[in-house]
Amino acid sequence: MSDDRSADRLAISEILSRYSWAICDRDWDAYLACFTDDGQVDYSTAGGPVGSAGDAAAWLGQIGAGFDVMISHGGNVVIDFDGPDAAQVRSIYRMTMRIPGETPTYLEACGYYRDTHARTAAGWRIANRYEAMLYLR
Repeated sequence: MSDDRSADRLAISEILSRYSWAICDRDWDAYLACFTDDGQVDYSTAGGPVGSAGDAAAWLGQIGAGFDVMISHGGNVVIDFDGPDAAQVRSIYRMTMRIPGETPTYLEACGYYRDTHARTAAGWRIANRYEAMLYLR
């Protein structure tokens, strides 16, 4: 266990970046690797599941099939530690999706996440994620 909060903050930020890249790459194994083994999500504000990270990966894969581009990025990360092995994390996201065609259609979703992260044997992982989608245009 490290008392170095800078290293912990960097590791948590890295998981958030890996999460975004996993969605961009549609790499659902990499997506699942961002979560604890019992990780839970609530994507209900985006029409998605409330359940396991596996449920979320299946849903993202299904809806992602209609897009030839899914680019996700996040930022404005704020981390508050709850002892040595847990943290409350808030971050903003924006995702751009493209429906292919002669004249492509673009969709943009924007909102924020409220997470609980946990230190595991594999490092910091998302234990619980709540998504608040603020708009889709």
